[in-house]
Amino acid sequence: MSGQMKEFRPYSINEIPKFQIDYRGLINYAHSVNKTVPELSDAEKERFIDGATLKDVENEKLSYV
Repeated sequence: MSGQMKEFRPYSINEIPKFQIDYRGLINYAHSVNKTVPELSDAEKERFIDGATLKDVENEKLSYV
């Protein structure tokens, strides 16, 4: 198993993308339509992201490299 674990470092506050996502609303909506969050369409998920698109969020996500 040697070589499989990578060292992780904490991210600085400046490296974390700034998006306003209503996670509670997203989860509640998914439950109301009898789905899980991953089962929702991108359009449904975007309703809960303020001032950005899902593509913007995906482009800015942190990498674990």
